[in-house]
Amino acid sequence: MTTATTTTPPLTMHYRRKRHSTLPHVVKFSGGRSSAALTFMMARSGLLQPDRGDIVLFANTSAEHPGTYAFAAECKRRLEQDFGLPFFWYEFCTVETASRGAYVRKLSYRLVKPVPIEEDPQGYHSHGEVFEEMLSYQGMLPNPHSRSCTAKLKLYPSHLLLAEWLGTGPGPTHAGHHANQAFVTPEHAAGRYVSNRGTASIEDYMRRVMFMTTQPHARPAQLWQDYTSAPIQRGPASARVHRAEMWGQCAAEFVALLGLRADERKRVDRILTRSLFAEGAGGTQCSIRTQPPGEHPYFPLDDAGLTSDEILAFWRDEDFDLAIPSKSGNCVFCFMKGTEILKQAVQETDPDRVLGAPSDISWWVDMEQRYRREVPARTGRGISQFGFLGVSGPSFAEVANGTASRRSRYATGAVACDCTD
Repeated sequence: MTTATTTTPPLTMHYRRKRHSTLPHVVKFSGGRSSAALTFMMARSGLLQPDRGDIVLFANTSAEHPGTYAFAAECKRRLEQDFGLPFFWYEFCTVETASRGAYVRKLSYRLVKPVPIEEDPQGYHSHGEVFEEMLSYQGMLPNPHSRSCTAKLKLYPSHLLLAEWLGTGPGPTHAGHHANQAFVTPEHAAGRYVSNRGTASIEDYMRRVMFMTTQPHARPAQLWQDYTSAPIQRGPASARVHRAEMWGQCAAEFVALLGLRADERKRVDRILTRSLFAEGAGGTQCSIRTQPPGEHPYFPLDDAGLTSDEILAFWRDEDFDLAIPSKSGNCVFCFMKGTEILKQAVQETDPDRVLGAPSDISWWVDMEQRYRREVPARTGRGISQFGFLGVSGPSFAEVANGTASRRSRYATGAVACDCTD
């Protein structure tokens, strides 16, 4: 078993309600140092209990830095081997389903193994495939004012996963129809788009949905045990697989553990405020879809007063660490960083950069050019372009060649990895 050599004090849990201590605990592992330190500190302090249903979740966007995958895989190996904690990697995907007499694509998820898909068909994607499927599915780019990538790639798929984990059954059930062929084509999708009074040209819309329609139309049933080396400790097998209800007054409850620190108090307060609204939502159609009412967020690092300095000290005492350049972050060219940091990331030497993949700026330039929307300006003059940096903001092509204006309102961004809230 791995022994802790760090001088960081052990964590404790201060539950707002006593019954929260009995609920399954879900660690939201971002792939960064803080959430990883939280997970190891909790495990070493005996605060994570597999027999309670505790798990660790990592959402792969396929746009992570190569070093993030290596780090997350090592964390998974150690946590499962040393503490018996199931650590699941999952990805957003779409599947076909019938709706109102027609076939459509809907959001789903799949479990993946911590090896590249090029080596194992059940492995993870790392060349932007998942991210592009999300772009093709929603038909537009995320931006600082609408971070749909966070919701669709991480939060919504996790809700589906937890509905099955907190329910019964040996693993995720089959998602999508059972026919041996796909029915949703670009032409089919464009027909529905026109009937729904879409404003883009049919040609433009068909171009944007093309990638989604080339993806698998269903996700076969999976077994939890196939995606973790830790023993799965489930209750008695049920004759009928049951998904836990995630919304409404009977929503399943669980404790969510997030690696936000004491120097990120604004983010902590924002999530706690949202939690109050979510917990008070009694209807199944609540508009707050990013946080189920039964999710109770906790921030042990913040409670312990730990800041980035203590987290860095923690990793200096360990025998492995996250090996990525200082400006990279996990999602290397995330638009939330602002153009100045992005320009620095372009110039930063990175031996692990993969050309044509999300760790290379050219991939982002290509995605923006392929999926940006162009509509007549509200003033009636010219065209408005919706890119990664908002309406007619700096383009990623300008970021790549260093010409993005320093005076743009997008020059400075949010805190790196501010995508959990």
